[in-house]
Order: sequence, then structure tokens, then C-alpha cells
Amino acid sequence: MPQEMEETRTAMGWGVWHQAEKIADKMKAESSPFYIVFAAKPDKYDRRVIRAGFHCYANKPPMLLGLLVWYVDNMKGIFRFDSELSSPPDVPIDPKDLSDKASDVSERVAKKGKDLGVILS
Repeated sequence: MPQEMEETRTAMGWGVWHQAEKIADKMKAESSPFYIVFAAKPDKYDRRVIRAGFHCYANKPPMLLGLLVWYVDNMKGIFRFDSELSSPPDVPIDPKDLSDKASDVSERVAKKGKDLGVILS
């Protein structure tokens, strides 16, 4: 059976989200706020292999491309996806799917890209 566009990405995305929820549940006793960070990148020895994982941080993580970040404060009952610290993963996009309208530009993402030196103009 052929696969639908984004079928795998959607399933994997929900899998990552549910795993972040499980991590937050396991850390219910933690009284200080913390961040759950998911990152994936090619293995440094074999670029065909993707290494992915979760890490928890007491302090706000740096803004990097390819991260998904959740903020957790058990004392206040907060489990929130942090879109300001999260950046889209390095997913190749077909140029025909991209907009060339200036009104479609995300200033926040463009600034992050410029600050990190990955957007040249």
C-alpha cells in the first residue's frame, strides 16, 4: 500500500510528543521547573544513521535548529510545548511547496536562522 504524504512524519511527531509526556509523568516528584528537549542528528561516524533522544535540563536550553522543547512546572501543573525555543527540524522541502510572498515570512524563525548563520540574506 502506498504511503500518504507526511504519514510517517505525523506518526513520528505524535510518538515524540507522547514520549515527552511520559518523561514529564516520570518526573512528577520534581519540584523545580525543567525543560524536556528532543533532538535528532546524523551519527558522527555513519551519516546514514540518525541518533535521536530526549534530555532534561534545569536551565533554559539554547536556541538551536532541529530541537523540540517542552517546559514543565509540576508545582503549577504546566506541561507546555515551547514554540519560541523549538525550531523546525532540518527537513528538505520541495521548492514548489515554498512561498515567495514576503507576507509569509516568519520573522522569529528568520532571525534565528540569521543569528545562527544558516540564512545568508
